[in-house]
Amino acid sequence: MKRAIVYIVISGLLLATANLATAGNSLFEFYTKATPETLKAETGEMGAKLKTAFSQNSIKSKQEQIDFSEYFSNLKKSVLYASKLATYSEYGTDLRFARDKEIFKGLPDEEKAYGKSGPPLDRKEFVSSKYGKMKKNIEEEIETYNDLIQFSLDTCETLTENDLSGILQDPGNHNKVKNYIRGDEYRGFEEKIVRLDQTWPKLSNRISAQFALWQPRPLSLEDPIIDPKIVGAI
Repeated sequence: MKRAIVYIVISGLLLATANLATAGNSLFEFYTKATPETLKAETGEMGAKLKTAFSQNSIKSKQEQIDFSEYFSNLKKSVLYASKLATYSEYGTDLRFARDKEIFKGLPDEEKAYGKSGPPLDRKEFVSSKYGKMKKNIEEEIETYNDLIQFSLDTCETLTENDLSGILQDPGNHNKVKNYIRGDEYRGFEEKIVRLDQTWPKLSNRISAQFALWQPRPLSLEDPIIDPKIVGAI
């Protein structure tokens, strides 16, 4: 690697001196009359600068990988937790239906609590007690999923709003998100997103906003008709 850098530096020096010679620049005289020690020092200095530049690019690339890995992990978590949360979108209606139809009455823990030697089973009291316990458990699960989704989205939004390492500009990252959207997990989420949007619209909108970042930017009236890259190549 070091030898390759030296070759690049020397080639650059030769090309520069050839151009400067044509222009009659004084630097041409400097390089033609300089001692081997001076040229060696100049080459070493330029090599050090190139090495620093390559190191900085390597660090930036590694940081981008770390940032995208953290982002992508939290993006997928937000989808997973949102899919689970969506199943509770009508939990109040479902529980009331179960209570009114006395679906709870055969659960074993309450039968054991009353026992054969205990007092007669009060069906209304039993159903109300079971309804209250299940309602409390579901609301705790909802709160947990809500917190997990918000934490994941906070992380995603922080990384994309600042985007110090350039994760949104990397085509490879775009391909990974596109492949994930085509997968079963995301398709399952899409089937439930209407239920999520009805009960938790803010969370639904925040998730949708993250995926919108990876979609192709829509054309505007100010966009050039011909791609500037093509024009430049011509």
